[in-house]
Order: sequence, then C-alpha cells, then structure tokens
Amino acid sequence: MLSVLALLVPAGGIAYLGAFSYQNDRGAVSAQTESQKQAALAIGGRIERAIEEAFSAIDGATSRTPVPRAALGPPLAQHWFWIDTNGRIIVPRAAPPPELALGSDRTPCSDRLEDCVRESTKRQARLAKLNAAMRAEACRPAANVNCEPQWQEARRQYAALAEFDDTGPEALLGLARVYRRSGDAKDVAGALSDLELRYGDRTIDDVPARLLIAIMRADSPREETTGTPRPANAEALLGIGEDVARGRYALSPAVALGVIMRVRAKLPAELPPVLAQRRDALDEEITQLRTEARAAAGLADDVPELLRDAMPGWRGQPAARQPGRTLVYRKRPDGGVIGFAADAAMLEAAAGHDTRDDVAVNVRPLVLAVGNTPPPALRQLAQVPFGEALPHLTLHLVNPVVDPDPLDEVIRARSKRHVAYTSGLAVMLGLGLLATIFGAVRARELAQLKSDFVSTVSHELKTPLTSIRMFAEMLEQGVAQGDAAKMARYHHVIVQESQRLGLLIANLLDYAQIERGTRRYSVGREGVEKLARDAVATFETLQDPDKAKRNPIEVEVSPEGMTANVEVDRDVVVQALLNLLANASKYGSAGAKEGAVNRIEVAVGADDLGASIAVRDHGPGIPAHEQARIFREFYRAPEAYSSGVEGTGLGLALVKRHIEALGGSVEVQSTVGEGATFTIRLPRRDANVDVEAEVTS
Repeated sequence: MLSVLALLVPAGGIAYLGAFSYQNDRGAVSAQTESQKQAALAIGGRIERAIEEAFSAIDGATSRTPVPRAALGPPLAQHWFWIDTNGRIIVPRAAPPPELALGSDRTPCSDRLEDCVRESTKRQARLAKLNAAMRAEACRPAANVNCEPQWQEARRQYAALAEFDDTGPEALLGLARVYRRSGDAKDVAGALSDLELRYGDRTIDDVPARLLIAIMRADSPREETTGTPRPANAEALLGIGEDVARGRYALSPAVALGVIMRVRAKLPAELPPVLAQRRDALDEEITQLRTEARAAAGLADDVPELLRDAMPGWRGQPAARQPGRTLVYRKRPDGGVIGFAADAAMLEAAAGHDTRDDVAVNVRPLVLAVGNTPPPALRQLAQVPFGEALPHLTLHLVNPVVDPDPLDEVIRARSKRHVAYTSGLAVMLGLGLLATIFGAVRARELAQLKSDFVSTVSHELKTPLTSIRMFAEMLEQGVAQGDAAKMARYHHVIVQESQRLGLLIANLLDYAQIERGTRRYSVGREGVEKLARDAVATFETLQDPDKAKRNPIEVEVSPEGMTANVEVDRDVVVQALLNLLANASKYGSAGAKEGAVNRIEVAVGADDLGASIAVRDHGPGIPAHEQARIFREFYRAPEAYSSGVEGTGLGLALVKRHIEALGGSVEVQSTVGEGATFTIRLPRRDANVDVEAEVTS
C-alpha cells in the first residue's frame, strides 16, 4: 500500500500542477496588474487631495488683508493667482487698468480741425525741443570735453518748455537734474516743488510724478547749516523702494521692478547694519517682482478664457504661452477666479510616497499630456486618466526598463515554485519507485528467508525430537540396563534436548506474539547480577555433560553492578541472555582452534543511568557490514551458513525486540578474528519495592 501511495501521490501532484498552473499563472499576472492599477489610482487620488489643499490655502490668502504675495504653504500653491471680476490680475501683480492711471499726458484740442492741426504742430515742435534738451543734458564731462555750455542750453530749453502743459512735467524734472549736475541744491528743490505743485498728479513714462520727485529729493545732495553739502539720504531711498514693493504706487510689475532697481543702484556700497538689512530685503523684493512680472505676463493671455470657463468646481487646462504648464482654477463666489500654475513635476511631487505604491523596483508616477507615452528608458506599468477635471493629462506608473519587470518577477517566482514543487514531486516519485523496488526486493528476500526459516525450523525441531525419541527407545529397549552411567547419560540427553526444544518453541511463540502485538511483559525489580548468574546457571544445565566439551564461562561483576537493580521482565531478560550465551557457544566454538575450548566472558556493570550485561566470545567475529543485519528476523550471515552452525535467525531479533520493549538497548562490537561482544543495557529504577506492571509491546 505504501509503495502504491508513493507512486500515486507524486504522479497526482504533477498532474495537478500541469492542469492548473496555466490558470494560476494567469490569475497571478492579473492580480499584479490590478495592484499596479490600484497604486496608480491611489497616486491620482493623492494628487487630487493636494489640489484641494492648495485651493483651501488660496481661499484663506484671498480673505486676508493685505493679500500675501509670496508662495503659500502647500507645494502646489507656490504659483497661485487671483483674477477679479473685471479681469484684473491681483496676484501676481500686474499693470493697473487704464482708469487707474494718474493724470494725463495729453492736452485736448478744440473741436475745430484747424486748431487741432495747429496745436499738434506746436506740440511736435515742443517735443523736438524737449528731446534736444535731453541730449544736451546727457553730456558727460571728460578731459577734453566741457559740458557746461550744453548744460546751460539744456537749462534754457527746459525753462522755456516748463510753461506748457504737455512738456511741463518732463521739463521741470529735467531742469531739476541739470541743477543737480551744477550742484545748485536750492534750485533743485525749487524745481521739484514747482513740479509737485503743478503736475503732482501726473505720470511720467508710466511712473507717478510724486514718486520721481521723492526719488530725486532723496538722491539730491543737501546743504547743512554750515553750507557744506551731504550725500544722498540712503534711508529715504530705502523707504521709497519699500513703498514701491508694498504697492503704495499703482505700478506694473515691470515698472515697479525698474524703479526699485534704480533706487537700489543709488544706494552707497557701505551702509550701517540696520540699513544693510533693509537693502538685503529690497534685493529679495527685486527677485519676487521679477517672478511676478513673468508670471503676470504669462497669465495675461489666459485671463479671458479663465473668466469664461471657470466653474465652482476646480478644473485645469494647459497655459496658452507655456503648454507644459497647467492652470488649475475655479470660480469664487464673487465671480472672480483663483487657481495656481503647476507643471508635471510639481503634480508628481504632490503625490508624495506611500509604501503601498511600491509594486516594482524604483516605481514612480509620471504625468504626461494625453497621447504622449513614456520615454523608451521607462517601462509603463499602469495608466489612468485624471478625468474631466484634468482632461488633458494622464497619470502613468513607470519604472526604469533596466529594473526588473514585476510581471516577469511574478512569472519567474511562480516558475521557480513550480520547478521546486515538480522537482520535489519527481524526487518523491523516484523515491516511491525506489521504495517499490526495495519493497519488492525485500519481499522476495523475506520470502526466501521465510522459506529458509521453515526449512531450518523443521530441521531444528527434527533434531532434538530425533534425539529424544532415539534415547527414549534405547531406554525402553533396555540397552543401558544394568549400566547406571549410561542410563544417567541417556536421561540427561533427553532432558537437554527437551530444554533445547522448549527454548526453540518459546522463541517461535515469542516472535508470533510480537508480530501480532499481543506480547506482554511482567515487570518487577530485579538485581542485575542475579539476572546474569541465573542465565549462566540455566545455560550450564543445557551444555554437554562432558565437561571437557563445555565452554568455560567467567562472570565478572563490578562493585556498582552488585547493588544495581532494574525493573524488567525476569524471564525475558534471562531468555535474551540464554540466546546470547547460546550464540557465543556455537559461533565461538566454530572459530576455535582444534582441541581448544572457547571461553565465554560475562561482565556485569552499572552507572548512574543504567546497568549492563555484556557477553563476549573469542570466535571468528562479525564483519562490520553484517553487524546491522544480524538483528533482522530470519537473517543469518553467510559466514554462519558456511560454518555449519545451526540456527533459525530469530535469536538476536528477539533479543533486540524484547530489550527495547523494556526500555533498554542491545549493542554489538566485533573485530574479525577476535570475537564479538553483545551488550544489553537496561535503565535503572529508583524503586525500593517490587512493582508489577503490564507493558504492551
């Protein structure tokens, strides 16, 4: 049955793997693909949550006064914008609408065409004179250049043009510059005061006149009460730059940037620490204004479409000037529009990282425009759209092609598992075949052994029965009548052969009970020395009455062995020792020299763990390769057959079975040509009274 199972189980396992491996592989690949898709969806969900967080921060910023200009906390709100209902870009800063411009640079003409033409001609002439005055003012002194005459001409031209409304602001400003070149601080102050009084609400080249006046007053040298001039007022210049940065003047980012840079250039290189810190802060404002100016310029073309398409729910579209950037926006309750600009890298970074996304080595999200595919160096694992909110973008989950493909890894892992299972089953199948072959060989060998055993037992039974019958008949016929010695000898042979026959039958019965599992043992406390001496005494009664042919037996008991007790079945241990003594007698005598008698040695010893009884003969010994086999049922070594010693092959097998059933062990040590030693080891018990128990083998 075991051999059949050893064949059927591996064969069934291999058939199962072959039938279901394909289906399981498909399921594993589908599961891996689904996990990649779920990871991409989770990343898309985190990007959408980051967008919601950015809008929350922008809502909070637009409700504060003053409105913050710097980037907000959430990563996606770095480049946010705010457009009011009139289309004005409030954040980032943009140029004011025309109705907010201060003053007017043009003087209207009358309704008559002739008056308008005449006035236009005069205006062109004044503008030409203004340009000539500016060129004269631009003269720079050198070693061979005297600029004083040109400055005088510029002063005269500016003074003449200052009376006209269209050229007055530029002329008074130029007049103040000329006075400053000449070092006339009082005249500079007078020209600036006149400019402020007459044209303070005007703009000059998109710059408020009051701002230009403030810059010139702070930049112009002044006279102390002692009459000595002092340098420009650095603190006043810094204050002007800070006012421009804070938006006190309605300037476009580009103009504001130019004004602040002009103010920054007028500051001396060496400043007190407090003023130096304010100058550094002004440098940061210059950087911010540059950014805002570029952002406002890039956003200007998208304003009409954003106002038209904005809805309460956020959505996104590509920027007009920068298609690589996405404008995410929504409508405010007041009709305005808020949002932010972000590129693909910012959206990818906003997703963050979650260990549950690690469905492959070095996996990462990649945001691309619809229709685009990842570069060749990247492997696409999953692709999910952003939906109607961002219809122009698609989220891809990728990893480098040089890294393992997770699908290949799944298939490879399952292939390894299949190979391992198949190899294991194949090994089991091979072992099953070997077990079947071994079982068949063993069965054949066992059949042969049983056949030999039957023949041997028949002979063993026949021999003592023949002797008993023959000597009994001789006694019956009176062959030894009158000869007391012969009669005693005949009687001893009959008793000896009867005991021999009884021992053989006892062995057969023991083996039968052991095979059926019905052998029981009666356990009691026994002295190990007494067991050995009882077995020796019984054996001596079974030997030949001729003392010359007997095997001398020497019993040696150690001091520990004299007092050692064991809990065993006395009859079983004595019978085991009788088997060992019988073997020692038979095989020892077979190996002894002609005329010599083999001596048998019995050694009794004990230690803390147990007691031992060793039986040694000085016969031919047992080869090492046979020492493990001699304890098998019906087995007899080839040397035993060749020596002519009779036996059934059950003695040692029964010794081993009995002693092991009592908790002990049997060992053999032998060297060919020097004899063999069989040692029975029995565990010691700490009982002080007799214990009777039934132990089932």
